[in-house]
Amino acid sequence: MDEHHCWEIIEAARGEAGPVWDNLDVRLESALVAQLVRLPPAQVARFGDYFRALRQRVHRDDLFMAAFLIHHGCGDDSLGDFSAGLIGLGRDWYERVLQDPDVLAGHPAVRGVAAGRVDIGVLLTERFRWAPQRALRELAGEENDGYYDTGEPVRLSDPPLTGARLPCRLDALAALFPRQQQYLRELYPHLTGVS
Repeated sequence: MDEHHCWEIIEAARGEAGPVWDNLDVRLESALVAQLVRLPPAQVARFGDYFRALRQRVHRDDLFMAAFLIHHGCGDDSLGDFSAGLIGLGRDWYERVLQDPDVLAGHPAVRGVAAGRVDIGVLLTERFRWAPQRALRELAGEENDGYYDTGEPVRLSDPPLTGARLPCRLDALAALFPRQQQYLRELYPHLTGVS
């Protein structure tokens, strides 16, 4: 298992989940578990290492701001779910968002949220986030926590790992969610540069 194989599995699950945004979390989880249970447990555990490393890349202030705007707030758990949601959009979107979170303003799901046609929590994919553990638990046939840290180092490719310099602006997302932008400025002036 390496990053490329990990993304192949994610892309296959994304394709299986389909383009509809309703119940995206449940469909992504089901599709990913179906992909993973075809592998030996050791490979699923290794996939989990890569999946977690990909999610960790999303834990940045600028991406927190994007999640806050789209989902009308964001806490630690929400950011974890959002990190999985970005992976669930596929590698192309994931890498584009790492380079510039403001490109999310052009994603159809986000535009749908802004227009009130798509559920506000569309990218908060908690079930998808824990799909590797569920698959490992199913393969092991045990009622354990399915924890999958193999302890082996993970080597990811090198998209930008640091976010925009703070304070930063997400102009396109702020235009879609102006009320949330005001709330973000009030709560986190150090991120937005408003004092």
